[in-house]
Amino acid sequence: MAAGNDMRRLAGLFRGRRLRVASAFAVQVAGAGLGFLLSIMLARLIGVAGVGLYFLAITIVDISATISRLGLESASMRFASIAHSRGDRGGLAALYRNSMSLVLVAGAAIALPAWLIGSHLGLGGERAPEFRAELPLLVCAIAPVALLVIQAEFFKAVGLTATGTFSQAVVPPLLLLTGTIVLWLLSAGTVHAVFLAYVIVALASVTIAMVTWHCRLPGIWRERGSFEFGRLLRTSMPLLLVNSMTLILGWTDVLVLGMWRDAAEIGIYGIAMRVALLTAFVLSAINVVVAPQFAALYAEGDTAALRRLAQQSAFWTLVAAAPAILVLMLAPDLILQIFGPQFREGAWTLRILALGQLVNAATGSVGILLVMTGHEKLMRNIVAASAALNLLAALALVPRYGAIGAATSTACSLAFMKLVSWFMVRNKLHIDVLDYAALRKRVA
Repeated sequence: MAAGNDMRRLAGLFRGRRLRVASAFAVQVAGAGLGFLLSIMLARLIGVAGVGLYFLAITIVDISATISRLGLESASMRFASIAHSRGDRGGLAALYRNSMSLVLVAGAAIALPAWLIGSHLGLGGERAPEFRAELPLLVCAIAPVALLVIQAEFFKAVGLTATGTFSQAVVPPLLLLTGTIVLWLLSAGTVHAVFLAYVIVALASVTIAMVTWHCRLPGIWRERGSFEFGRLLRTSMPLLLVNSMTLILGWTDVLVLGMWRDAAEIGIYGIAMRVALLTAFVLSAINVVVAPQFAALYAEGDTAALRRLAQQSAFWTLVAAAPAILVLMLAPDLILQIFGPQFREGAWTLRILALGQLVNAATGSVGILLVMTGHEKLMRNIVAASAALNLLAALALVPRYGAIGAATSTACSLAFMKLVSWFMVRNKLHIDVLDYAALRKRVA
């Protein structure tokens, strides 16, 4: 009887989310496709070394934007999901105003330190002076990039999952792809022109997203309410370290390569990484749908439905991602040749990165599950340990093995983070997302 009630409860949850799952998945596919086309266009427009400088640029911007978000992306989604489920528009409006204003101030404040630090790292090898000259322009994108992420999380928290994903995953690459095509038609494909287009696109994307927010929630800006800054920051600051370490986990390889190798090798590695990350869009699509549901189910104390949702999302993530990962492992050179003959040198790099993504897909949304159930400090410690492992491994391997060493350190640290998170989810929440036998038994 309990199993039957659980199945009916879960069926009800999925009926309510079916359209959002399909929409989020479709938007993620579109975003992944646009990102792939953008990478091809950039490779053809500014060459392998130019692409290397581009990846260094977005690394600096993304790290700075992550710090300026103060961990508010996860905290805001958590509190906004609860406020929305309770019909508290005043609290939602106050939370939105507080979050966006904090990020705007932090983004502006961090621009100067990011410029100064980036100027002294010597990134880019022989083209380091060219990269250094572009930093004053690039730091202008920090605040818009940070704000766009926060805005997207608010969309997801109020049930506008496809809108949030579209604003973050589709609009920026679509606008930048359009800009690069214009540059190509005008024969103006320089690194500086691409960086300028990147900054303009960041500003345009966040403006479009904020206007859409006010259109989809009419009158929300006039709602009166309150949400304590202290409560918001007490929750977000532990998450800041989690998010910062996660980004460092993803970008340590590029930074270390930038210090030890030339821009061309960075470009080859960056393209291989972008291709490998295409397999993660399934997990990203599922995460944007299940994250607020994890928080809501945990708050309701519905452990059975929470377990079922976590296991089912992990299973279907693996099923959907496995074929693409297999292709990347068996024929990486054929995929990389699309970007140009020079990029075929990254075949083994791509194979190693694909192995890391296999573990990522198999373990599902374990990190999000920990954060959304109040275990953000535990997740912070796991990510910090993984980031430290990645940094130490990269420093040991990159000077000698270059891109292969960077890929090895990244894949191993990602696998370490996901497997430890899986163990902690099983230990703390008594949920084993890899227990496919139990999942099949419940379906039967």
